[in-house]
Amino acid sequence: MVYIASAEADDLDDGLEYDVQYSEDEGELVALPQPTIKPINNEKPTTKSNDEANPRKRKKESSNLKEKKKMKMELDTQQKKNISLEENPEVIAEFINSKISRKHTNLSALELSDLYFTKNDIRSTSEFTKPRTLDNLSDYINQRFKNMLPGKQQQQQSAKSKNKKNKKGEDAKQESNDGNDEQIENARKFIAIVSMSAIRACDVHRATKDLNGSSLKLINKNKIDVDLKLVKSTKSRVLCCTPGRLQKVLNSPDSQLQKAEVKIILVDNSYLDQKKQNIWDIKETFEVLKDLTKQGSKVYLY
Repeated sequence: MVYIASAEADDLDDGLEYDVQYSEDEGELVALPQPTIKPINNEKPTTKSNDEANPRKRKKESSNLKEKKKMKMELDTQQKKNISLEENPEVIAEFINSKISRKHTNLSALELSDLYFTKNDIRSTSEFTKPRTLDNLSDYINQRFKNMLPGKQQQQQSAKSKNKKNKKGEDAKQESNDGNDEQIENARKFIAIVSMSAIRACDVHRATKDLNGSSLKLINKNKIDVDLKLVKSTKSRVLCCTPGRLQKVLNSPDSQLQKAEVKIILVDNSYLDQKKQNIWDIKETFEVLKDLTKQGSKVYLY
């Protein structure tokens, strides 16, 4: 073993830094070379992004987003309510078609055109100036569709028609033709009031049961066989229903209700639930209305 005196170690100039330590075994001072260790890479200390470092900015952006969503919802709510008052059927059709395009973002423009409604499918209800409430619903139906309801008025019109034909002294062939015309005139014609829920349909039924012939309630809580019997024998011309239930009754192979018999579709448009949704937020609404308008039905927004 070689020992190096401390005096000699101080005289060495070899460019190395020495760390003088005591040896546990020998008790002598020994100069041990210690090379300087440099970092492997030049990593800089990480710093937080501006967004993380500024919670006020994040809170402000979140608040702005919430405000935009709130404004959009309020605008949509007002549009849903006010569309019933629109005079131009084309504007109403555009409103309905915008709802369809939002629900079918995966469809092409050509495919969407098959689902869209035209202005000829729509009738304006702007002439009715009373608030669109359940209390005024019967007033609107009597004002606009009273000739479709059963009652004394229809019987008087039928009697007058028969008297006029008898006075003309028509021959047997003409009488036969008149009989066919009379059957066409007396064909069943229904007004379907479509609401967004069964509970709302029940409310509509209670509001319209005092109409001539009363009204009929078609909801999913009833058995389909019961509803099919009702539409077969009823004297009522007002159907209070949900879009899904009406669609099910119309598509049943045993149904006595034909699509061509539903002449008027009165959409319960002004009613909004707690989530500010209405009849246009239900997929079946567009499907059943499109099927019926193809058969000549007209859409009215109440």
